[in-house]
Amino acid sequence: MTLYIIGVGLEGAASIQQRALAAIKECSSVFIETYTSGSRDNLIEGLEKGTGKKIILLPREKVEQSRIILNSARTSETAFLVQGDALTATTHNQVRFDALDEGINVVVMENSSIITAVPGYLGLEVYKMGQVVSLPFVTEKFFPRSPYDKILGNLERGLHTLILLDITETGYMSVAEACSIIRRMNNMLGGKLDLSTMKVAAVHAYGTSFQTARYGTMEKLCSAHYTENPSTLVIPGKLDYNEEEFISHFDA
Repeated sequence: MTLYIIGVGLEGAASIQQRALAAIKECSSVFIETYTSGSRDNLIEGLEKGTGKKIILLPREKVEQSRIILNSARTSETAFLVQGDALTATTHNQVRFDALDEGINVVVMENSSIITAVPGYLGLEVYKMGQVVSLPFVTEKFFPRSPYDKILGNLERGLHTLILLDITETGYMSVAEACSIIRRMNNMLGGKLDLSTMKVAAVHAYGTSFQTARYGTMEKLCSAHYTENPSTLVIPGKLDYNEEEFISHFDA
């Protein structure tokens, strides 16, 4: 039996590859996660219509345990659908290697990723991207400093920082919330970022009909209106001539 780990891409059901659709049609069970970027543009409905298969939504904990996916793949052709590309998330690679350890054949079908798509869309050089930052919601008891340290480290090396905003069961972290968390981190962890002059790019709802991109100071970005869709922030490092020209097209 075979486990297909399939990247869905960034534009909903329209971006999935034809060979992936053909594989799904041969599967007895089809699972999908939406916790990495949320369900967009009736994704599951569109995939079910295109494949004729019932698609089962798995929450993060079910994917992390992987048992439900592996049990299915041991006895029947099984597909696990992933938002964006197939293997950027550690959890999805863990499913892959858990399956291989159990003697299950694994076929990976890649697709586009927000990690390369957003910098390219802004006109930034991908090879100048630094460590990716996942920005979580913070509380008095949960206040990690690693996002702040990664931003500082990237800027010190002249590298661009891609910031993935948190998603919970209740919704997406907004651009305003992200700005507020970054300000709070800066206040509490040494104030090493000059937030009054630092420019940031916000790419909102990439791959949907609501897609927008803005570039400017945090104050301008935070005051802009966004729809209820996921956003991604980029803090540019040292811009070369072409990058500066390209990203200026998105001036807020």
